[in-house]
Amino acid sequence: MTKINILAINAGSSSLKYKLFLFDKSKDEINLVSKGSITEITSPTSSQFTAKIISSNTKISKSLNIQTHEKAFSHILSYLLDTIINSKEQIKYIVHRIVHGTTESQPIILKSDSSPSKELSKLDSLSELAPLHNHSSVLILKSCLKELSNSINYAFFDTLFHQSIKPHIYTYALPYDEAKQKRIRKYGFHGLSYSYVSKVAAKHMGIDLNDDNSKFICLHLGSGASMCAIRGGKSVDTTMGLTPLEGLPGGTRSGLIDPCAIFHFSSKARKGDESHHPVDKQFHLTEAESILNHNSGFKGLCGTSDFSEISKINFDIFINRIVNYIGSYFVTLEGNVSALIFTGGIGENNKELREAVAEKIKCLGFKSDDKERNKSVEELFKSGKDVVDISSGSTENFRLLVIETDEEKEMVNQLISKI
Repeated sequence: MTKINILAINAGSSSLKYKLFLFDKSKDEINLVSKGSITEITSPTSSQFTAKIISSNTKISKSLNIQTHEKAFSHILSYLLDTIINSKEQIKYIVHRIVHGTTESQPIILKSDSSPSKELSKLDSLSELAPLHNHSSVLILKSCLKELSNSINYAFFDTLFHQSIKPHIYTYALPYDEAKQKRIRKYGFHGLSYSYVSKVAAKHMGIDLNDDNSKFICLHLGSGASMCAIRGGKSVDTTMGLTPLEGLPGGTRSGLIDPCAIFHFSSKARKGDESHHPVDKQFHLTEAESILNHNSGFKGLCGTSDFSEISKINFDIFINRIVNYIGSYFVTLEGNVSALIFTGGIGENNKELREAVAEKIKCLGFKSDDKERNKSVEELFKSGKDVVDISSGSTENFRLLVIETDEEKEMVNQLISKI
């Protein structure tokens, strides 16, 4: 078999994205065949299904009544069978993006004929660490094992890229033995995205990614936002921690705050002799997690998680937190940074944010005076470019790059290196 169909699945808390790739072994070539998504899966009104067949540029967009991730996957599979592939057996591999894998250093392989219940239970047990994503991914894995029983599933973890972070960076200043027993430490996320864009950046700049002089500060900015310092192709530090909640604020996440701040949301603060125990017993951890994960960030500050509609104070807060981390990572990488990379939905599409960040970091040696090129990034992506350099001047380092991330393609690239 010289041509292999590979289905890439990326499950969110209320969405499901897919890409179908065709790998031609004889040419060592990967081509995107189709892509699409179902959003608002848990919406009480309707979900939205969009899909595209690349070769014919055929597009579809319609409303559906889909309430679960399993039904969403079944609909996508039916669409692929009706339009592109002749049988389920033609899908040889399925790659899944799993947000949290703790300290897993390799993808997990799951097959229908190898009793994968232990692996699935392990993945599902991590849902408390990534409550918006992990459980959805496990539901999709179960659907794939049932509906595509002949396919081989690979679970790729967003945490895997950050296994290179050193102990003094990933360790929290908490009671050591108990924290170690409960696996409480920094893990980091968006690893597939960082792995992909750092490789693309190095290739674009003509430098060796694995060389210690290869230094990138990556900004994956979307409704979930994080940053990463990369040296020699390896993660040195990242903003997200035990869960995706730490670091930058996002669409509904608070980002880094004083840990005690959340307990002041309790309506029954203790008084008198118990004032040294300010936590209301009725204020449960799950309630705190709900506030921090679902009702904070952009939504908490101005009532919407849509970055294009946020208030000025929200924008200023986001820029402030971003440049604070840039300064920290600049020192961590000991200066002379090869490039700062914007990626993710906001990083790729919001020219005002890129301009504001670039203006703030001029003092570090980054320059972006070409505002017209910054404004035309989206058009350049549409024309086929996957990297846009918005730097000015001709310096070898201190580039400002905008790169379209592709977590699904990164999983396929990693899969091909293993089969």
